[in-house]
Amino acid sequence: MKETWDVIVIGAGAAGMSCAIEAGQRGLKVLVIERSERAGGALHWSGGHMSAAGCRRQQQIGIEDSPQQHLQEILEINGHTGDLDLIRLAVEEAPKTIDWLEEGGFEFAPECPRIVYGHVPYRVPRTVYGPRKGMSVYEVLRRRWESAVREGQLTALFSTQALDVLASQGKRFDTIVIDSIAGSYRQCLSARHIVFATGGYGASHRFFAQKHPGVPLVSAAYPTADGNGITLLERKGAAFRFAEYHLPSLGGLETPPKSGLTDFNHAWAMILTSVYRPPREVYLNAHGNRFMPEDEPNPDTRERRVMQQPGCFFWAIFDQAAFDERAPDGSESPLLIGWSREQFLQRAREGQGVHIAATLADLADACHLPAEAVAKEVAAFNQAVARGIDEKFGRKYLKNAVLQPPFYAVKICAAVLVTFGGIRVNTNFEVLDTSGEPLSGLYAIGEILGLGATSGSAFCSGMALTPAISFGRLLGQRLPPSP
Repeated sequence: MKETWDVIVIGAGAAGMSCAIEAGQRGLKVLVIERSERAGGALHWSGGHMSAAGCRRQQQIGIEDSPQQHLQEILEINGHTGDLDLIRLAVEEAPKTIDWLEEGGFEFAPECPRIVYGHVPYRVPRTVYGPRKGMSVYEVLRRRWESAVREGQLTALFSTQALDVLASQGKRFDTIVIDSIAGSYRQCLSARHIVFATGGYGASHRFFAQKHPGVPLVSAAYPTADGNGITLLERKGAAFRFAEYHLPSLGGLETPPKSGLTDFNHAWAMILTSVYRPPREVYLNAHGNRFMPEDEPNPDTRERRVMQQPGCFFWAIFDQAAFDERAPDGSESPLLIGWSREQFLQRAREGQGVHIAATLADLADACHLPAEAVAKEVAAFNQAVARGIDEKFGRKYLKNAVLQPPFYAVKICAAVLVTFGGIRVNTNFEVLDTSGEPLSGLYAIGEILGLGATSGSAFCSGMALTPAISFGRLLGQRLPPSP
């Protein structure tokens, strides 16, 4: 294997794959280092949501939109936070990225583009995804990746990790120390450009605690999102920013209990917003108290209310009538997405984050809630339903009193899908030190930048995956070959 490369990319997720593909097509000699046994990274778990204004898909169905409008709506949602230069660059490149994916055979879900209400919604339908979620994106990248490998445009080493980066020529970092996960070899490789695309840190409870002391973590992040790349770059003087923007996603069912883990695709409640499913439940915090109108439609408001609760979780309490209720079209509409009644009842009988009891007192005991507080709050809520007005919180959907036993409870956590803090870069994706100067030879793209860089202090639909691909492509197109 050659020991000197034009580009070494560390991480083969959406950003790393896109960068390697573009750089390889330009004739640069590219090596990709990936810790796991396969490419794709979090695309194997991701919902695959992207957003773009002015792409061909919008134009084909007559939607008028522009990057300028997209940018304005993002800034309205996040209050003009984040790295405005990176956000502007991301929205300008987004339509080119979606068109590039379409040219590669990307299959759009038939309802796309659409307005998504799981985040604060855009005013224009500009969110797109494929029928296989993140895997729809991965299939396009995989085909291009495999073609580049066949053509000798890039080489990949899997089950291999980066241990260190070194500066051997003046102040430019041009050497990387790698090792196999099995520890069977260690090697130093040289490259003119070293690109970090190692992801975030939501899978590491240790690293998360360092950046967010005192904040509980229930992780739905991809297992390799452990912050190792960030740690390595910080040791070299890189600046870390935007941890203060931390915002979790709502709906995770901790599985198993006390594990600190959840699964977005298999154990998630439909409570990001009340737009898709009106609440049949009452929400009680760890003290047994209500804390918000359960039908609040704004996802950002809901997320921040739950963050203020002890432990960043709540119990959704409901009765048998609510459990039996169906959607207007006659279909089941479970609180937990995709769960059948039988699956739910089995989990309730096991008592692992889901409970069933003949009385509210027994339910409170199973949930380790103060029974007196639960009885008082539920009684007050039932009176609000009977009167048709919720004076305490202003809930307007009042069709489900909690009266008919048995009673049910589901523990719902604020979970981490993506992390907001990350490495600071400029619009050339050069890693910057704490004084704002580039660390020569080092670049970063993807979630290692933190969602705060491209989305600010709020979730903006599509502003994680789309910038990852766009910035990867741009960097691959810009990196000059070795002299």
